[in-house]
Amino acid sequence: MKIQILSALFLAMLVAGCQSNPSNMVEAESDLTSVVTSTVGNEVSASKSAENKALEQAVHAYTQDQSNYQTNTFDLNQDGLADAVVLLDGSEWCGSGGCTLLVFKGLANGRFQPHSKMTVSSTPIYALSTQTQGWHDLSVYTRGLGQVILKFNGKSYPSNPSLATKYTANLKQVGNTLLLPIVVE
Repeated sequence: MKIQILSALFLAMLVAGCQSNPSNMVEAESDLTSVVTSTVGNEVSASKSAENKALEQAVHAYTQDQSNYQTNTFDLNQDGLADAVVLLDGSEWCGSGGCTLLVFKGLANGRFQPHSKMTVSSTPIYALSTQTQGWHDLSVYTRGLGQVILKFNGKSYPSNPSLATKYTANLKQVGNTLLLPIVVE
């Protein structure tokens, strides 16, 4: 019985996805390109696969082979190149307030370089429609405050979200993109 219900739910989601309108496509595309510590599906384009490999190498180089993380790509600085948001997991990277969030800048050669490091971060993580100094503002969840807004300061995003301003607008408004959803284990 459970299998029949799950099958029906999956089929309904598949049909609904085929009928989505263009305004939902940005968020849907973002969700599809997300990589959450395990490979989902085998159909990945060659360029996306190369991007994932380059990002994986950059994360492993930064973390000294830390393998547990969530990531998604999004052009945060509108240079036409995908940048990456990486939320690390594990006792080395997480504490009672949250985990370490990294932003990697996408380079023209297809590689990624470390750009910003933020502590006490959790999901959901959004790229907001607003920008500061050419970079999209980010909204992250931080324990004790809730959603906060992180604005680029000309060099990086703030390193401590618990000191940032609380985000009070509707996260699901047009132009905001969900980068990393809440993952329920």
